[in-house]
Amino acid sequence: MKLLALFLAAVLPALSAAHSWIVCTDYLENNGWYWDQAKCRGWPRDAGNPRFDLRYGAFGTQNGYTWRLDGHPWSKALCRGPRNDGRWYTDQTPMAAYYLGQKVVITHPANNHVAAPRGCGWGPSSPDTENLMFVVDGDEDPCCIDSDKLIQIMDMGVSPYGHDQPDEVLTTYPKVGFQNVPKYCEDPEDSMGTYNFTVPTDLQPGRRTFLWKWIRDPAVMPFTTIWEADVFATKAERDAHYLATGRTTADMWDFYQIHNIVDGVIMDGVDPSGNDIISG
Repeated sequence: MKLLALFLAAVLPALSAAHSWIVCTDYLENNGWYWDQAKCRGWPRDAGNPRFDLRYGAFGTQNGYTWRLDGHPWSKALCRGPRNDGRWYTDQTPMAAYYLGQKVVITHPANNHVAAPRGCGWGPSSPDTENLMFVVDGDEDPCCIDSDKLIQIMDMGVSPYGHDQPDEVLTTYPKVGFQNVPKYCEDPEDSMGTYNFTVPTDLQPGRRTFLWKWIRDPAVMPFTTIWEADVFATKAERDAHYLATGRTTADMWDFYQIHNIVDGVIMDGVDPSGNDIISG
């Protein structure tokens, strides 16, 4: 009985933390270190619900927002509620807007799922199996994860992991996949990770539904987050929309390109808010 208790004490925290979700659907900083809600211009469905409060709540703590395709993954709905643009988006958590060819940054909490050197989080064995972006063909939600309405637009790669990986590989950022979380060891549970994907240049402009799918481990069912975005043919059209709704027209910047970083330390701090790099 004592051995069982010890086993459950070790395993249950890992199982309970086995989740993640997309917090921001148009973030201004690629490969960033720390979450800043002021850098987010677009949000997923129901982000403003007081139960979750993705914008103003502590980053990574809204565990109830996660959506995993448990039970019957090939028939389960891909999100908590069906599409309802007037309900799921608010003035405080508005819908994103993209333009064709735009590189879009999205954010997620690490929730302990990053392979790192021993002594950091759960060590080097945390897997990463699949990170995909889809756009939905049509205005209605797809039935399920194998729907032919889901059109894959990007494979965002998988992060290196495993006991055979040297510490140098595990601690090198930025990286592809889910585990692009540079400050993971400071806060394994709630640190920020970023992905980026490119809006296809042949996508039909209009209001479109996007879907993120993550498989941490083949033994764990996929996680998904869904959101809508108004897609414009040109940056000028997108900018006009953002200006009309009180949002900046800046394009994202890359944290590692605007800073000189040596051994994990920023040698020349830059404030992009006052720099031409974000001046639309």
